[in-house]
Amino acid sequence: MARGVDPAVEKDIPGLLSEDGTWVSRRLFFDPDLYEIEKHRVFGRSWLMVGHDTQIPNPGDFFLSFMGEESVIVVRDNEGKIRVHLNSCPHRGMPVCREDRGHARTFFCVYHGWNFGRDGALVGIPNQRATYPRDFDKSNLGLFAVPRVETYHGLIFANHDAEAISLEDSLGDMKWYLDTSLGRREGGIEVLGVQKWRVGTNWKVPAENMVGDVAHAPATHSSVFQIVPGDPSFDLALKSVLEYGRNVALPGGHGGTFRVYPKDDSDGRLPGEAVMRATPGVGEYFESVQAEAEERLGEVRKHVKIATCMTFPNLCLLGSNFTFRVAHPRGPMKSEIWSWVFVDRDAPQTVKDTLRKFYTLTFGPGGIFEQDDGENWEGVTYGSSGVEASTHPFHYGAGLDAGPHPELPGTVSSVYSEHTQRNMYRRWHDLMLQP
Repeated sequence: MARGVDPAVEKDIPGLLSEDGTWVSRRLFFDPDLYEIEKHRVFGRSWLMVGHDTQIPNPGDFFLSFMGEESVIVVRDNEGKIRVHLNSCPHRGMPVCREDRGHARTFFCVYHGWNFGRDGALVGIPNQRATYPRDFDKSNLGLFAVPRVETYHGLIFANHDAEAISLEDSLGDMKWYLDTSLGRREGGIEVLGVQKWRVGTNWKVPAENMVGDVAHAPATHSSVFQIVPGDPSFDLALKSVLEYGRNVALPGGHGGTFRVYPKDDSDGRLPGEAVMRATPGVGEYFESVQAEAEERLGEVRKHVKIATCMTFPNLCLLGSNFTFRVAHPRGPMKSEIWSWVFVDRDAPQTVKDTLRKFYTLTFGPGGIFEQDDGENWEGVTYGSSGVEASTHPFHYGAGLDAGPHPELPGTVSSVYSEHTQRNMYRRWHDLMLQP
């Protein structure tokens, strides 16, 4: 049983979700007791994305990140290995790193002066000879290492559970889909930066939105479409979502919404949307590397393009807007969104600049779509917590006809389906039931 779990709360967990996932208790989105259990059973057992390896190209480069609410240092050690340390001095718990990113020879605790190497080892204690015996053993007093660290396409994942299955096994068929955005070129991707902002929402709300909620778009983003009525680029984008879109649920709680284009549609399946590819040089670049991408992806995947997807529990990727993000929990009713812009590492600088600007316009913190979504997420969270309202569960019953697809891994349905959300919450429920 997780630390300090009230037996009455433990007893309630089985009833928070119906067996088929179509009914979900509103307590998931505000209850502080459930949130405390989540920190151990979900965030303490899952592979969590903490950043990208291009953020730390050289030994000594580091950045701060989070695993749940836990601050961690992600650093490249002297041998080039990526390490993840808890940002907590083993002496008194003081954070030993207070810069967001940088380059360091050692990490220094300002409280009592303990000093730690890039590998986490304790390398110095002030006045050690005067205060400790000559044979004092420092080997077990280094920074606490997160026991599992693995990467996929440069994405750095960490896991507190030393006995967890490998990252590759955890991702499973999600790799098949992630490759369509992250594995198009031999040189891979790089990140151009990360933006951070807070939203008054439970972390699961952004995750369920990105795992395959296409149905919200016509209502939520109607003001955007009204600004440019009849714009062919917006009409084309909406048409492609409805005509070619598929929602896919995968084992492990992963899923997303993807467009599967006809084999003769070479333009639609190019990365990004038509309005961005119309920028001089951008469309030409993507066309010039399409042959390499198709060779790497294979016959089926060369027709597949990510709209949005979610790798459980909280890594989301917006393929057409060249961003991936994490909703770090900051309590049961608040999240801190970290959003990275990614581009082909070998793309021309003009293309990289265009993708960054397009992301900022659409899904940056002030983006025309992002502001709509943030308002929704706050509304869902606070609309869940009323004394009377909280007694009525949410209904996730759309898309009960989801099933296998002849070409796509996973369980597949139309875009107006909630089977991806049901799949996500069943995974959450399975973890919460395990003491």
